Amino acid sequence: MHSIAKYLCVMCLGVLSLFETSIYAQETDVLTQEQLRVKKTTRWAAALPGSGQVINKKVWKVPFVLGGLATAGWFVVDNTKQMNLFLEHWGYETDDDPTTNSTLTDNNGDPYILSDLENGAYVYRRNRDLSYLAFLGVYLLQIVDANVDSHMKFFDASEDLSWKVLPPQLSPNNNLTPWQVGLSIRINNK
Repeated sequence: MHSIAKYLCVMCLGVLSLFETSIYAQETDVLTQEQLRVKKTTRWAAALPGSGQVINKKVWKVPFVLGGLATAGWFVVDNTKQMNLFLEHWGYETDDDPTTNSTLTDNNGDPYILSDLENGAYVYRRNRDLSYLAFLGVYLLQIVDANVDSHMKFFDASEDLSWKVLPPQLSPNNNLTPWQVGLSIRINNK
């Protein structure tokens, strides 16, 4: 089973690489190298979480990305299992068969009553849905991080920036204007 998954992964990466090559061959006349790099990084981050960080040479972020996705995935699986357990035992209590009773107990060993089983099912469903949102949030955040980091590679952060603090401008034709307090900042590139 592991070799099949590995084979499918390699095939998907190969298809994605061919797709990128054909797209970039068409776009090279229009887009600059920086724009192509940003697009490539974003596509790879969307296709394979963590790969955008690797392309940007920020490998230290990959464990956070994969750890966040794995944690959210684990919570999805665990909350789904607990929800199904509560739903199953809630069904035992609400069916018409008197021979089926819930054997689910709390931490003290007391059996759950019908309202507790219903509430438990709803709580675990809500937690499962929040876990899905957390998974999606981590996934989207790593795409945005890869995109922004790729853009920042080409950002000019040289020491040629200066700024001036200027008083506010008063209107010359009106001497009766109320007293003003303000601050203006002008950033100039030298």
